[in-house]
Amino acid sequence: MKRQVEAVLPTEWGVFRMLAYADREDDPMPHLALVHEAFDPAGPVLVRIHSECMTGDLFHSKRCDCGEQLDRAMAMAAEHGGVVIYLR
Repeated sequence: MKRQVEAVLPTEWGVFRMLAYADREDDPMPHLALVHEAFDPAGPVLVRIHSECMTGDLFHSKRCDCGEQLDRAMAMAAEHGGVVIYLR
């Protein structure tokens, strides 16, 4: 697994550094690490590993609570300077 690209992602929860990782350079759907701007590598790190759920995450489908879980994880990462790993 190698880092493919990095970008700054401003969100309603603050600014995150978005890092994309993939096994192959041509992978169209890399995994993402979202690192909040308040992240401090010297202390304990709050981490959420979230498996992609397009209907829940993007469209807030009422068939699951995936979107709510992701929103809460982003809020907690902002509150504690944490990281959200988004598996695709």
